[in-house]
Formats: sequence, C-alpha cells, structure tokens
Amino acid sequence: MKLENRVAIVTGGGRGIGRSTALAFAEEGADLVLTARTVSEIESVADEVRTLGRQALAIPTDVTQKSQVDGMVKQTLDTFGKVDILVNNAGVAIHNPIPKILEADWDLNIAVNLKGVFLCTQAVFTHMCERNSGHIVNVSSVSGKIGHRNGGAYCAAKFGVVGFTETTNNEGRPHGVKASVVCPGPVDTKMRRDNHPDDVLEDLTQPEEVADLILLLVAQSPRAHILETVIRTPLM
Repeated sequence: MKLENRVAIVTGGGRGIGRSTALAFAEEGADLVLTARTVSEIESVADEVRTLGRQALAIPTDVTQKSQVDGMVKQTLDTFGKVDILVNNAGVAIHNPIPKILEADWDLNIAVNLKGVFLCTQAVFTHMCERNSGHIVNVSSVSGKIGHRNGGAYCAAKFGVVGFTETTNNEGRPHGVKASVVCPGPVDTKMRRDNHPDDVLEDLTQPEEVADLILLLVAQSPRAHILETVIRTPLM
C-alpha cells in the first residue's frame, strides 16, 4: 500500500473532493482525520473509511477559527501521534461582479479559502518540520491561475492559495516538508452545482479524478513539481 501507516488530515472531508480523497487515501493504507462543519457528513465518511479497515476521526472544525483548528490538530496528535499529510480542501464560492460583491461575501471567501489554508498549515508545520517529514496539498482552482468575470473574491483567495503554497514549499523543503497545489477546473461537486445549475454534468471533472491526482502527489512526492501542471484543467 502506498500510504501504509500514514496519518492524513482532510479538510472539507464530508463530500466532494474531500470525501473522494479520504477514501482514496484509506484504500492505500492511511488513517484519516476528517474535518468540516457538518457533523453528519464527516461521520458518514469516517464510517466508510472504517469499512476499508482504517482508523478515522471525525472532528467538526471551522477552518476560519484558529482555536478550532489548533484543537483539531491537538486531538489528531493525541490520537495518532503524528500528521504525515494535510489536504487543505475546505472551500466556498460566492460569485458576483465587482460592484455587487458584498463585504461579507468577500470576507467569507478569503476566510475559508485562504485563511483556512494558512491556519491549518501553521498548525501542523512545526510538527512536520521537527519530524523532517510531511506533505501539505492545497486545493486551489484554475481560478487561482486565471481570473474570470464575477470571480473577484473567489479568484483573489485562490490566487493567494497558490502563492502561499509556494512559500510553504520553500520554507519546508530544508526540513523535509513538501507543499503542492492542485488547480482543477470545474468539478462535479455540490458547491459547483449550487453555483452553476446549467452545467452539463458529463463535461465536468469528477471528484474521484482529482482525488487520484492528489494521491499520486503524496505517494510520489519527488515528481510533484512536474505533476502540478497536469492537474490543471480548462476553465469552462
């Protein structure tokens, strides 16, 4: 198994890319910590992980709140003793043209999509560096590489994720800690369907496809700098 005896935290782990990533990791031998605000969803995924023979914790967490993030990581360390992988996947998307962006919507996009990545990374970074081992994967978007109409708040946050990932990788590399970013295009998730009800679902990338690529990154980390370009898919 590619991830045998590793411990992975997946934020936004109750559905979509997070759920698919957690199950892909479990199938390769990892134990999982699943976080999200919806308790029923992460508990359901935790049950799926356990049916695959792996351990799982479901920890309700608002990634915008430092105390909750730090508490989640402490509970992980108390239970498993280590964190090998962090997947920062939790996200929101509120789209409006610039004149109609509400300050609250701007703040929410930045808080969940960018601050959450920062808080979760900060909470595990020292631990990983001290162990000289760790991999952080941040789920950005093609909207973090190419700005588009009605995406002011979302694109700003996702561009920030790309930049923060590069800094994390540069600071972590001397200590054996790697950071990678994936930038998928439209993916068939609840968030996408809520924002784009007219999508042709057959044209969308499936969450399992993104999860397979994230697995490839963490299982074959020496090639991760090459794979980042493969993970980008066209903006529709």
